[in-house]
This record gives sequence, C-alpha cells and structure tokens, in this order.
Amino acid sequence: MSEIENANDVLNRVPAEFRPLLNLDHLTNWTLDRQREHTADLSAYEAGRAVFQTVLRSQHIPGDRKWAARWRAWKVEKHWNRLVKASRDAANASESLRTTYADHVREVAALPAHRAEKAAAKEVRRGKVNDFTAKSLNKTASALAPQREGDEEASSETAGQARDSAAAGRTVRGVNDLFDRRGA
Repeated sequence: MSEIENANDVLNRVPAEFRPLLNLDHLTNWTLDRQREHTADLSAYEAGRAVFQTVLRSQHIPGDRKWAARWRAWKVEKHWNRLVKASRDAANASESLRTTYADHVREVAALPAHRAEKAAAKEVRRGKVNDFTAKSLNKTASALAPQREGDEEASSETAGQARDSAAAGRTVRGVNDLFDRRGA
C-alpha cells in the first residue's frame, strides 16, 4: 500500500511544477529560457568541435596515408556533431512548442464560434434541400393529379404537361401511367 501511495504522491507532485506553463505568457518565457540555454550549449559544442577538428586532423603519424588523420578524427568528431545537432534540435523544438501551443490556444478559443458557424451553414443547406424537395413533390403531385378539362386553376406547367399527355393519347392517373408498361 505504501508503494501505491508513493506513486500517487509523485504523480500529483510532478504536474504541479508545470501547471503554470499552461499560461501562454509563462510558457513563452520558459521556452525562451530553454532556447537561450540550448543556444549557449550549441556555441560551446561548436567551439569544442572546432578545437578537436583542428588538433585531431593535424596529428600525422609517420606512415599515414593521405586521409588517415581525417578518418581517425572523424570517429571523435561524429560525437561532437551529434551534440551540436541535438542542441540545435532542442532549441528548435522549444520554439515549436511555444508556437504550437499558441496555435492550440487560439484554435480552442475560436472553436465554439466555428462550430456555431458550421451548424448555421448546415441548417441553411438542410433548408435548401427541404425547399427543393417540397417544390419537387408539389410539381410531381400536381402533374400526377387528374386534371378536369374545365379546371382553369392549373398552372401553365401543369397545363403544358396535360397537353403533352393528351397529345400522346393517354391520361395520366398514377405514377405507372408515366411509363410505357403494357401490364405486368
């Protein structure tokens, strides 16, 4: 039981020191401090690499071939190069952390308005679809409804369709009458 309590204490303690970093101003100051540290380390590593390169590459031993000193020096230089690269990457990562968190904060703040905008646009689209569907159904219903010859309330479209169907020598009474089916 004491191990679990110790683990919980550690978990509860660690985030508390980073909690202030959730404020963008605090995070900006913190990442700028990290960048300064990594940049200072980068300068020290580059200076050390330059000294080692100069000294190790100039160590010629009798019997060496043309590039032997460089090959020996490279075995040491590659570790300096790793230090330089790691320091540069750490400085870039701290800058990326700050900008990415700033983008995240901005996105979270704008999210409710963006969602409301999308919902309004969706309602407009649904309204257009509903209007189109209602208009289409009304046209279909008026076209399929039996027309009386003396009925003058029919629209010009319906009258035109009725003339076309009358010209074809048939009356439209239902959906099946619109297709040339001779019985099933």
